[in-house]
Amino acid sequence: MLINNFEVLIFKTSPQTLRKDVKKALEESKLTVHYNRENKTLIKINANYDRFYPGCNTSIWFLDALLFALKELGFIYLAIVESDLKLQPAEKTLEVIGVRDLCEKHKIPFINLSKEERGSDELPLLLHGSQIINTPVIHTHTFAIISCACKNLFGLLPVDREKYHNVLSEKLLELYIKLRPCFTIVDGTVGLDGGSMRMGNPKRLDLIIAGWDPLAVDLVVSKIMGFSVKDIPLLKLAEEKGLLTNPQVYGDFNDLDALPNFGFTYKESKLARLDLWLRRNRFTKDLFRYNSTFDRVAHYLRRKYLSIHYLIKKKRILDGNWMEYVRSLATQNGNKCSSCCRN
Repeated sequence: MLINNFEVLIFKTSPQTLRKDVKKALEESKLTVHYNRENKTLIKINANYDRFYPGCNTSIWFLDALLFALKELGFIYLAIVESDLKLQPAEKTLEVIGVRDLCEKHKIPFINLSKEERGSDELPLLLHGSQIINTPVIHTHTFAIISCACKNLFGLLPVDREKYHNVLSEKLLELYIKLRPCFTIVDGTVGLDGGSMRMGNPKRLDLIIAGWDPLAVDLVVSKIMGFSVKDIPLLKLAEEKGLLTNPQVYGDFNDLDALPNFGFTYKESKLARLDLWLRRNRFTKDLFRYNSTFDRVAHYLRRKYLSIHYLIKKKRILDGNWMEYVRSLATQNGNKCSSCCRN
């Protein structure tokens, strides 16, 4: 597959034009040239949290627009894919955030990758012979600083993938090399600012970003967020290994220096750092091995803490200007609000 990997498309969008803009992004990226419309096409979403939390998960308004566009372009076999998180089954997450309703609306299946047979590289065998559409969100991340294109591919690994947090950048580069070219279209409607994708503050961006090289997409996204290469462990490592190339930007912005800067902030989580330290310290790592009693208790307490934090922020989340996307989708659906914002 011969693709100019280092081109990254950026469009401005809005709740009123999202569906049209997503289709235009697919056409401009030559999706139908490089992907076969009759092949199995897997849409790898970002489903981090079983709460309605704009900027945390791939949004239902973006997915709705994407599925409409793919069908209009003639793609026949489409499926949403995602994996379980510890104490958070993917099926439950998709039900809460509204993706299950979306699958029923568009008559496409959801495939839980955690239930699929895997190869020696820990990746689902389902990927062989399939085309991946990577649909990440823009947000900060406790360990990776930013989470977008490459980090969303991390969810293809088994549920115990957190064992790679000590070598996260190395593992992300390994996945990137194995899976490229991989078409990525970023849900840049709303991002999440702060230290963690489950505790940050939604930030409306009104952008669509697309490209065939996840690392090039991440470089563009980091600049939009206001970070430099040296700030991001993945990009810094990629540069050291000679894998990072300045992408050619086109669309509504034609130069890297002309990209908007949304001034995202990163705040390190001391609790997350302590958790990571306990899991890699030679005296305590065996106590916190995957699915041990200490491991399960730690995850249970973390979920309780996140639930309390979410309840404190819920009113602010439901009052933000990003809710215009929810209202726009409800209007398209005949004023039927999705289940996501009722939870």
